[in-house]
Amino acid sequence: MQEITPDLQPRWNAIILDVLKKLIAICEEHHITYYCCGGTAIGAVRHHGMIPWDDDIDVFMARPDYDRFLEVCRQADLGDYELLTPYNTDNFMMYFSKLCKKGTTLLECRDIPCVIGMFVDIFPLDGTAEDMQEALRLKRRFTKIQNRLAAISTHSTLGEYLHLLLHKHEWGRFCYKTRGFLGRKSYRRKLLRMMDEIAYKHPFGSTSHVVVYPGIYGDKEIYPYEWVSGPVKFPFEGVEVCLSGGYDHYLRHFFGDYMQLPPVEKRESHHYKEYFNMDEAESVAQVMKKIGRRYYRWF
Repeated sequence: MQEITPDLQPRWNAIILDVLKKLIAICEEHHITYYCCGGTAIGAVRHHGMIPWDDDIDVFMARPDYDRFLEVCRQADLGDYELLTPYNTDNFMMYFSKLCKKGTTLLECRDIPCVIGMFVDIFPLDGTAEDMQEALRLKRRFTKIQNRLAAISTHSTLGEYLHLLLHKHEWGRFCYKTRGFLGRKSYRRKLLRMMDEIAYKHPFGSTSHVVVYPGIYGDKEIYPYEWVSGPVKFPFEGVEVCLSGGYDHYLRHFFGDYMQLPPVEKRESHHYKEYFNMDEAESVAQVMKKIGRRYYRWF
């Protein structure tokens, strides 16, 4: 593991802020609406910048804008940046996208041989069922499928793979990893199609609920469509960023009294990464060799 030390933090933040500026420029040029979300939204409102103990930037886009953003990036020359998605990147284990800075290197998880550049996360915001129980069912179904994608994206040594058989609750994971090992690419495509079917089932704005299907907050990821209204601008590290007009309802839903600083002991950072290099891009093979993993032998 590598630590983003206080000495490195300003440079780290400067790089991901640069990526955010590129995202904003693309959105402004093509009239695409984005909203800062999660801790980035709290940072914009409470700190007018990044939360001091945070180290990432998150945005979401309504599905029509998200799909258009992906298409624009697919066709455009992004220069020093690139857009990575589960459709164009092997071992990408989540159902969202990352706008990355070329010339940098980041490995988030030791067991997932997906080496990328430093990034901003971009989440799709989808419509979901009018009936809350059906919306919850769809979210939970989606999560199960995404967990299968994670299982086949997380590579193991033969010993680690066989060790799963010793624990009954890991047998399902063993089966999914076996299926992935026998045909990883075809199984990835199948899982992505299954997630697409859920995500596109209820067009954005067609019901009174929205959802971030790949979000980490479980059932809370379902909330009223009316909270997603026209963008409101906030200063953020010397630039202006967009939050949804319903940002206060959104943030209180997830975080309660978000304007109150948490106790010192809970001001936790994500300041450890498996491997990063802010000076140059390195290949998967180079990174895996440095951390002592031989990824091409994994299950």
